[in-house]
Amino acid sequence: MASPPPASASSCSSFAVETITLNATGGGALIPGLPDDIAELILASLPYSHQSRLRVISRSWRALLTPLVLFPLRRRLRLPYHHLLALFPADPSITPPCLFDPATAVWAPFPRMPCNYHRYGLSNFVPVAIGHHLYVLGGSQFDARSYPLGHPIASAAAHRLNLAAPPPLSWERLPDMLLPRGSFACAPLRLSENGGDGDEGRIIVAGGGSRHSMFPLEGSRMSSVECYDVKEGEWRMRKCLPRDRAGCVGFLVKRDAGEEEEFWVMGGYGDYRRVSGVVPADVYYKDAMVLGLKSGKWKEVEDMWEEGERRKLGAVAPLEGEDGQVKEIFMIDSNNIFR
Repeated sequence: MASPPPASASSCSSFAVETITLNATGGGALIPGLPDDIAELILASLPYSHQSRLRVISRSWRALLTPLVLFPLRRRLRLPYHHLLALFPADPSITPPCLFDPATAVWAPFPRMPCNYHRYGLSNFVPVAIGHHLYVLGGSQFDARSYPLGHPIASAAAHRLNLAAPPPLSWERLPDMLLPRGSFACAPLRLSENGGDGDEGRIIVAGGGSRHSMFPLEGSRMSSVECYDVKEGEWRMRKCLPRDRAGCVGFLVKRDAGEEEEFWVMGGYGDYRRVSGVVPADVYYKDAMVLGLKSGKWKEVEDMWEEGERRKLGAVAPLEGEDGQVKEIFMIDSNNIFR
């Protein structure tokens, strides 16, 4: 998750008016002995994880370090982007997620997601970021009211955390996905160069099922694809995958101007096969499916590795540059990292 990209001139002008008003009423410089423009540069360069502790220094610092003021200032000063990692150790309604700043090696806790007393053990959900919003979609969990007990079911829930809101932060419940799913491919689709700033963009999800991390050989699988319009707040169905695929990963691949952007769905599993005619085992895919976002058509990419090289994918993380294009793709498999 990266710092928000450049904003419009209106955002910058509103910040300038607010800064002048704060300094006039606050009575004094932001940092004694320094011009305000230098002080603004210093404060705007502070890591995100330190800002909450420094807001109590003064009224002017509290106002300037508010995300709605700070983000436009960082864009106006053209400060470099910083990637922040959102980590979810377990069920986010029980264990608080954390934000990690690799540049300073500092952690910042997030609030817990809203708790449902009937449902528990959420896993295989997908977090995704657009601009200054963090989304948590779907997953697999248990329901104390269902029978048989201990049978995992998929979730259609969607939650959003606004990192630009004044503290304390809180999760917002969004409309549910049209179909419940966990272990699915997901990627943010930005509609403009603003990178989702101002509630722009979409989120696409594909495939998935109800498998839970505690039951590696159970659960359903699906081929449906749907897209969430951030501005409209609605889910819409898209053309399905050619076949069922769960346990897959997805990412957006941008092309040069005039070329079609693509949504890649890699790996995953589909059908069962029987080992010795008795024990069920998954059939893992070695290929990838690619959706052209303009044409709306799926195409198949041939096998990514030879027979016997790999059985399934590890966790895949694409790293984007400032222009939104995927620069590198990493895969984490046990203690090994592939690029």
